[in-house]
Amino acid sequence: ADAITGLPLTAILMRPDGVEYSRQLSAQGSAGGHVFSMPVSDTAPRGSWTLEIRADLEAPAVARQTLLVEDFLPERIDFELALPEGDIRPGDTTPLSIEARYLFGAPGAGLKAEGTAQLRAKRSLDAFPGYEFGRYDEQASSGTAYLDGGVTDEAGLLSLPVELPVAEVSDRPYEVTLNIQVREGSGRPVERQLVRMLSPSGPMIGVKPEFDGVVGEGTEAAFQVMAIGADLAPADMQVRWTMNRVETRYQWYQEYGYWNWEPITRRSRVATGDVTLNGAPVTVRAPVNWGRYELVVERLDGAYVATSTEFYAGWYAPEDASQTPDTLELSLDKSDYRIGDTARLRIVPRYAGTALITVMSNQVISREAVEVIAGENLIPLSVTDDWGVGAYVTAQVIRPMDVAMGQNPARALGLSYAKIDPGARMLRVRIDAPDSASPRGALEVSVDVGGLAAGDTGYVTLAAVDLGILNLTGFESPDPSEYYFGQRRLGVEIRDLYGRLIDGMNGAAGQVRSGGDAGNGAQTQSPSPTEELVAFFSGPVTIGDDGKARASFDIPDFNGTVRLMAVAWSDKAVGQASRDVLVRDPIVVTATLPRFLAPGDTSQMLLEIIHTEGPTGRVGLDVTAAGLRLGDTIPSGFDLGAQEKVVLRLPVTAGEEGDFEMRVALTTPDGKQLIKTLTLPVRSNDPQIATTRRFSLASGETFTLDDQVFTEYRAGSGSAIISAGPLARMNAPALLSALDRYPYGCTEQLASQAMPLLYFNQVAQAMGLGDAAKVDRRINQAITRILTRQSSNGAFGLWRADYGDFWLDSYVSDFLSRARAEGYVVPDQAFAMAMDNLRNQVNYAADFDEGGQDLAYALMVLAREGAARMGDLRYFADVKAEAFSTPLAAAQLGAALASYGDQTRADRMFTRAQYLMNNPKGAERQVWRADYGTRLRDRAGLLTLAIEAGSNAVNRDALVNMLSQPAPYMSTQEQVWTLMAARALIGDASTAGLSLNGADISGPFVRVVEAQTLTPQAIRNTSNRQTDITLTTIGVPQVPAPAGGYGYAIERQYYDMDGNQVALDQVTTGTRLVVVLKIDPAEKGEARLMINDPLPAGLEIDNPNLLNSGDISALDWLDTTYAEHSEFRSDRFMAAVDWRSDKPFQLAYMVRAVSPGIYHHPAATVEDMYRPSYRARTETGVMSVVE
Repeated sequence: ADAITGLPLTAILMRPDGVEYSRQLSAQGSAGGHVFSMPVSDTAPRGSWTLEIRADLEAPAVARQTLLVEDFLPERIDFELALPEGDIRPGDTTPLSIEARYLFGAPGAGLKAEGTAQLRAKRSLDAFPGYEFGRYDEQASSGTAYLDGGVTDEAGLLSLPVELPVAEVSDRPYEVTLNIQVREGSGRPVERQLVRMLSPSGPMIGVKPEFDGVVGEGTEAAFQVMAIGADLAPADMQVRWTMNRVETRYQWYQEYGYWNWEPITRRSRVATGDVTLNGAPVTVRAPVNWGRYELVVERLDGAYVATSTEFYAGWYAPEDASQTPDTLELSLDKSDYRIGDTARLRIVPRYAGTALITVMSNQVISREAVEVIAGENLIPLSVTDDWGVGAYVTAQVIRPMDVAMGQNPARALGLSYAKIDPGARMLRVRIDAPDSASPRGALEVSVDVGGLAAGDTGYVTLAAVDLGILNLTGFESPDPSEYYFGQRRLGVEIRDLYGRLIDGMNGAAGQVRSGGDAGNGAQTQSPSPTEELVAFFSGPVTIGDDGKARASFDIPDFNGTVRLMAVAWSDKAVGQASRDVLVRDPIVVTATLPRFLAPGDTSQMLLEIIHTEGPTGRVGLDVTAAGLRLGDTIPSGFDLGAQEKVVLRLPVTAGEEGDFEMRVALTTPDGKQLIKTLTLPVRSNDPQIATTRRFSLASGETFTLDDQVFTEYRAGSGSAIISAGPLARMNAPALLSALDRYPYGCTEQLASQAMPLLYFNQVAQAMGLGDAAKVDRRINQAITRILTRQSSNGAFGLWRADYGDFWLDSYVSDFLSRARAEGYVVPDQAFAMAMDNLRNQVNYAADFDEGGQDLAYALMVLAREGAARMGDLRYFADVKAEAFSTPLAAAQLGAALASYGDQTRADRMFTRAQYLMNNPKGAERQVWRADYGTRLRDRAGLLTLAIEAGSNAVNRDALVNMLSQPAPYMSTQEQVWTLMAARALIGDASTAGLSLNGADISGPFVRVVEAQTLTPQAIRNTSNRQTDITLTTIGVPQVPAPAGGYGYAIERQYYDMDGNQVALDQVTTGTRLVVVLKIDPAEKGEARLMINDPLPAGLEIDNPNLLNSGDISALDWLDTTYAEHSEFRSDRFMAAVDWRSDKPFQLAYMVRAVSPGIYHHPAATVEDMYRPSYRARTETGVMSVVE
C-alpha cells in the first residue's frame, strides 16, 4: 500500500477522566506522515492519558495510544538481574546476581539493593498448552520473601541470596517474581523485575479438555490426562479419574433476628476408572447431562498428587464444542519469501484424504483441494502480490467415512505464517553519530537513508531522549517496519462445523479423538525539575539528494546516555534506526536535591563526584546558591584518583519562596572548569487562606497599599486583590480570580469559569488574566471544550459526552445562549441540538408536586431564544407555581415570563421566589441537589434574574446586603452567580474620582499585587463622595491553623510495611512508609470530596504507575476505599472520592525517605467541592530524616 497524502488528521488528547484536553488539526502532512505538538501544562492531571488520531471525527479513531503524565526524575543508574541456569524449586536458596552501572558508563559502586521474591502458583505450563495442573478448588496463596539487602562492590556487582518461599501445595507449577530496587545515593530507587518459572517440587498431573468451553447436553465430556515429572518431561504414573456432578443448594437460616444463607455442595459420581500413564496422553470420557461437573484425577502409586477441573454441560453449548479437530503437522520450507517465489508446504497427516489448502490474511487469498497420502506431502504454492506483507497458510485434511472399515469422517487442521520480504518498501536507515560526546554543546547527527526510489521525497524525524527517562516505563524505540511488515493477527474467522454432522453409522453425534490447536506457537502546579531534562525532537527533516538528513541538538549540562531514535518514510517505504550516545564529562558530578523545600527547611545536597577519564589529582570545588543558605564546611577542593568516587553532603537551608539556582563548579587537574547548574524550588505547600476587608474611603482620604497587609502571612507567599467603586461591594475581582484558579474542570466548572468573562472583560484584563484577545480566546476554548461533551441528542455530560442531567443541560445551554448574544461563535448545529434537547425534555417532563428546578431553567433559556410556548409558561405560573421548590427555580420561571412581556405573572413568580428565600425549610444540609445549588447561590441568582427581568418584586437591597457579606469558602456556582448579580447591579464598572500614586484612574479600578514585588501604592479619593474599597489578601499564614474542620475530621498516620505505626522523627534515608488518611464524616451526607495531602520535602511518593513496589494492594493489613481519581505528584497526593455515608473511610499511598534534614510537614485537607465550607484539616508538623 502507498501512503495516503493530503488527508487531514486530527489529534485528540484526553485526560485520565476521559475529558478532552486539547485537539490539533494537521491539514496536509508530509508523504502521509503527520507530526503533532500538544503541550501539557504543569497543572494538568496526572495519570494515564489517551491520544486518538482521527481522519473522520464521526468515525472511530484510526490510531489510539495511551501515555503517562506523571511527576518524575530520570533514572541515573541501570542494572541487570540474573539467576543461575538449571533447576530452581520453591523453598530453595539461590544466588541473584546484580550488575549495576551509571548511565554515563561508570560502574555502580556502593549502591544499596533490596527487594522481594514473590511466589505465585500457576495452573498452566507453556510447554504443555491447554493442560491444567492442580486442583481448581484448592487455593495456593502467594508467598513473599523479603531479601536481605546488600551493597554493590567497586565493579557494581552484588550477589544476593534469595530464599524462595516454600510452596503450600506441590502438585502445580510455580513462578517467582523478583522485584529488586537499587537505590541511588539519595535513597531514590530504580526498579527492575525478573520473572522465572520454577521447576516442580515433584510430579504433577495435567488435564486437557477435548472440547471448547461448554459440553453439549447428552454428549460425552473427554479429557486428555498426562503425568509430568519434576524434570518437566512426561512421566509414568498410576492414576484414578473420577467425574462428579456438582450441585449447590442454598440453605437459609435466621440468626439474631437476621436471615442469612450458606451454600451446601453435593457431589454425585458419574464415572470413574484407573489408568496407567506411560509418558503419553491418555483420553478419558464420560456421558454428561445438563449441569455443573468436575473431573478429579488422583495418583495411586507414590506420594499423593491430584488435579481437578470444573466444566459445564447444557443446552447453551455450541453443537460442535466437544469436537475439536486433530492437530495436523504443518510447516513451510522458509521463514520468509519474496513475491514470485514458490513456497513449499509440508504436511504430515496420519491418514490419507483430501487437503483443503487456504492462504489468507484479512481475507481469503486462495483455496485449493489436494489429495494427500498418510505421511509426508509437499505442496507448492505461488507467492503473489496478494500475499501482501505476510499471509497465513492453513491446511485441513479430511478423511471420508468408511462404513466397511467402521470409520467415521475425521479431519485435522494446521496453520503456519509466511512472512513476505518487503523489498523496496523497507528503507535502510543508519544513524551516524559519535559513540560519546561532551555535555554543554551541540550533538550533530546525520541519518543515512538507503532504498529511496529515484524521484521520491523522503522524510526523517529524529528524537534524542535521556535513556533514564525511557527506562522509567521500558519505552521501546519506534519500529514502523514491524508495524507495517510484521506478523498481523489473522483477520479471517475459521468455523468448524464438524460437530453438526450426523454419524452415518448410528445416527448419533460422531465420536472422534480430538487434538489440540496448531502447534507452532487538580490544577496545583508541581515544583519544576531540579535539572534540565533531555528530550528533544527534530520534527520532519527532508532527506537530501545525498540520502542524508541532518539534525543538531544542544545538549545541556547532562551526564548519561542519550538514545537517538530515527523514523524515515516516503510515499512508498518506511524504516527506522536507533543508537545510544554516551554523554559525559571526564569528571562527572551527580547532584541530588530534594524535589523542593519549604521556607525554613534544612536539608542536604548530595554530590557524588566520579572520575571517568583523563588526568587525576587535585580537583577544585566552588558551590554557590543565590537565595539559599549553604553550610560553612564546604571544601575548596579534594584529591581524586582514577575511577574514584568522592561523596560530599552539603547543608542547605531554604528562605523565601522562589526557584533558586545552585551552581557547582569543578576545576579538573588539567585546569578545565566543569559547571553544573541546578534549580531548587522553595514552595509553601500549606493551604492558603483568604481574608477580605471592606471599608470606605472618604473624600480626600488616601489608603496606601504596602507590605503591611502581608504581615500575617509567611514571607513571599502573599498576594492581594484591591478594587474600588462599583466592583468593590461584592468583591467581584476576588471572585473572578478564585474561579480562574479553580483546579478542577467538569462541564459545570468550565461554564462557570467562562460565563463571567463574557461581562467582566475589562476587569479580567486589569487583573492580568490576559488582554482582550486572550480573554476572547479563553471563552472560545471553553465553548469548544464544552461542545466536546455534547452527546448526539444534544445533552451534555459532566465529564464527557453523556446525557441524563437536565439541569446541567439547561445551565450549559444558558452559557451558550449568553455567549452567542455577546458575539461569540457557537456552531449553529450544536446550539440547535442543545435547544432541541431542552424542548424535548420540557415536552416530556413528568408532573411534579415539588421540584421543577431543571424544568424552570430550561423554560427560561428557551424563552430567551423565543423557543418556549407561552401556554406552558402561563400554565406553570398559574397552576404549579407553588410546586417549584427553590427560589432560583421560581425566579427562572419569572424571567421566562418577562422575556415574553408578561410582567404581571413574572412579578408574581419573583414574589414567590422572595417568599421561598425568606422562609427556608429548616437548616441547610449537606445533601445532593440536582441543581448544584446552595442558598447563597439561590440568593445571587434571584438578584441577577430580577434585575435582568426588570422586576421590583424582590427586596434588592436586602439581597445585596446578604451577598456583600464575606463568605470564607464559596463553590463555583456561588461565585459565578454572585458575579452575575454584580454585573447586573453595576451596569458600568468604571471608577471616577480616584488617583493611584498621583495619576488619575480611568475605567474599572482593580489591581493584583504579589508580596515579593509590591511597591507602595497610594490610592486617593479625589471626588466629593466616599468610595467603597475591598481588599482581599491571600497567602499561607505565619501560624498554621490547628487541626479541625466542619462536617468532617481527617487523620493522617504513618506505618511501616508490616502495619506498625511509626513517628516521623529520625526516619532513616531509604525507609519506606505507608501513609494512611482516615476521613470521618460527622453525619450522613452526600459529597464529591477532594483529599489533598502535601508532602514534607524529606519524603517522596513511590508512584505505583512507575514502580511496582509502590502498589499497596499487596498489604493485607490495609483496607482502603476506591477513589474516582488519584494523583501521585512530586509534592502531594490527591484523590477524588464520592462519599454518601456517615461511615469513615481510608486512603493510602507509599512514600520513601530521601535527603537527610528537618522539614516542615503541611496539613492534609479534605473538602466538599460543591459545599467548600464542609472541610477538615490535620495538624501541621515537622519531620526529620537521618542517614
